[in-house]
Amino acid sequence: MKKTRLLIIIPAIIVMAGGGFFGYRYIEQRQKEKAEAKKGQLPVLKIEEITYSLSDFENYVRQIIPRGQDLDNETLSQLVDQFVEDKLILYSAKMRKMELSDSEKQAFWQRLIRDYPPQEGLKEQLASDQGLEDSLLVAKYKYEKIKEVVVTEDEIKAYYQEHKKDFLVPERVMVSHILVSSSDLAVELQQKLSKADETAFRQAARNYSEAPDAYKGGLMGVFKPGDLPYDMEKVVFGLEEGKISQVFQSPYGYHIFRLDKRYAPALLEEEEVSRKIRNILMENKVKDIIEKEVEELKATYHWQVFTENLPFKNEGKENA
Repeated sequence: MKKTRLLIIIPAIIVMAGGGFFGYRYIEQRQKEKAEAKKGQLPVLKIEEITYSLSDFENYVRQIIPRGQDLDNETLSQLVDQFVEDKLILYSAKMRKMELSDSEKQAFWQRLIRDYPPQEGLKEQLASDQGLEDSLLVAKYKYEKIKEVVVTEDEIKAYYQEHKKDFLVPERVMVSHILVSSSDLAVELQQKLSKADETAFRQAARNYSEAPDAYKGGLMGVFKPGDLPYDMEKVVFGLEEGKISQVFQSPYGYHIFRLDKRYAPALLEEEEVSRKIRNILMENKVKDIIEKEVEELKATYHWQVFTENLPFKNEGKENA
């Protein structure tokens, strides 16, 4: 009788203990969730009467950085600076009664939808996201400041003259190859092609090469020093124009390289780089205008960053 009673009591004790354990875990989880929620409401930025919380900053980051990506302190600090600047611009836009037209909103939603998988109600969901609409208003404000910016031909010419060294192109080589998985076949092909012309090499590449560029006759492209793995680069750059290499083994298989053409170092002409220079100058002008605008807004409005409420050490401008 005592033994039977003991067998009944032991499971009951286990159940009670288990219930206590899982009850504790539930309470612990709820407390953790409450603490996280409370932490998310901590203020991190105040502009005049508007206060932004840690959750607002985290949502801002999620719009820019994909989920799951680890961010170091330096990156997070730069995002804090950007957050401050965008919110100052947003505040200024609203103070100036700047609004988005229906056509601007519609065009914006259509562009966004193209980047998402098809989904019912997606447009309405995006349109209800105030953070996205605020981002569009910030973009409009910036555009109004820089829409008159132009880059002249004289500016392009002057930049080219002052930065010619940036447009020096090092020695480059045009390379083709045949890639096979059999060392015996590679040796056989190398021997057959060692004295063959380009046409024969290209046909062999189409017939035997297992590389994706086989249909192009094995043409890999044009490379400068540093573009290829070191061991491969030594082989390729050591070839004479029109000659093929010995069999070269890589993790992908067995290669036979052909140096099709060698390009000597050269200075690119102004006409070749004018578009690139125009983009550089435009980017610099836009950056200067926006930075100047932000500095004026910082001097106009009362604002404060609460670095003590950030879950990382802020190394940005606002912590200088």
